Amino acid sequence: MNRCRVFFELIVLVLAVSAFRSDQPTRYFLYPTIALKPASVQSFTFEFDDELSDDTLFQNRSKEGYPVSYYRRLKASVCFDEKCRLLDVVIYWNITGRYLGFELPVKEFLSKSDHEPFTDEEYHRLNALLADGQSPLGNLSYEELVPRPYFSVKGIDAVTSATAKNVLDYIVKGAAYTTYKMWHFIYGPTKNRVEELTTKSLSPALVLKILESDDPSDKLWALNHINGFVKPDRALRDQLLDFINNSNFSLSERAIHAISAADLRSDSLQLSLLAKFNQADYSQKKLLIKKMNEAPFLNAEVKNNLADQLQKLNAELIGDVLGLYQKFAVKDLEICGKVSKLLHNENRFISQKALKFLENANPDDQVIAKEMADYRLRKP
Repeated sequence: MNRCRVFFELIVLVLAVSAFRSDQPTRYFLYPTIALKPASVQSFTFEFDDELSDDTLFQNRSKEGYPVSYYRRLKASVCFDEKCRLLDVVIYWNITGRYLGFELPVKEFLSKSDHEPFTDEEYHRLNALLADGQSPLGNLSYEELVPRPYFSVKGIDAVTSATAKNVLDYIVKGAAYTTYKMWHFIYGPTKNRVEELTTKSLSPALVLKILESDDPSDKLWALNHINGFVKPDRALRDQLLDFINNSNFSLSERAIHAISAADLRSDSLQLSLLAKFNQADYSQKKLLIKKMNEAPFLNAEVKNNLADQLQKLNAELIGDVLGLYQKFAVKDLEICGKVSKLLHNENRFISQKALKFLENANPDDQVIAKEMADYRLRKP
């Protein structure tokens, strides 16, 4: 019985190994969310802060010259009971630095304890584990992953029983070191270099391509790389405005952040933001008022429209609007007249804010002056 079992396991091992000995590399990739096709390859040499001797990062480029993806070869020893085997795999990143997949060179395969090759199911599991940028592996040392008594050689991949039980959900069973090594390589210095190279290639058109991604992290990356990186054209500006809505606060907040002070020189953009303000919820309104404070001037229609809404806004937003007026030294009699109506508000916070604003504006108007005097007499 034991001989039959050994023979069967040997056959399985031979078949598993031979499956990877084809003329084509074996690839396990995530779905590419950015619609760009590679047309050429460019190489970059860096002094990476890791132990690998390979210092080359390759960039796949589209026919338009946009970066499409990046890859780098990872070679490291993986040891079992002082018997080592080379881990040889090519890691891919998308243009925002997000993990994209891995490729095994021709005739290469990943192995577990006793050099047993990965099954196809285990390759898919590894691919899914590597895609988790928030994995607890990021906060663990290898010594914490595998208890010390079970390994003594640098790079050893302990057998299943030696792996800490609380981390089995984050590794491929029997391949702790392989999983750990690949994860830390993916989220290490190379990822930073990938983002640096993409940042240097950014243009409004490329940012728009990234914003088309189905992955929220790609969108957030693009939104974080507009203000201070590229000057939005009309198409990109329109896309930013589309993101400013109540359906996704994170994307909306980043879209507002992406608008620069220079962009706010545009009256039409200020009016577009006013339209968004009129449709926004409380949190969005606060962000939009804060952004308006960065403008080099305040559009007249924006000033008047906000004044018309003062009676409908809550106390904190009223304070924000009055702060905006003070920032731009707004002293228009019409606006001061609308602010003076707040002196009759039962909320002392609001009426006090209105009084302070009017005292700073010092409008030359007898009606407003009387309302201010009457308010002071009513104060307890």
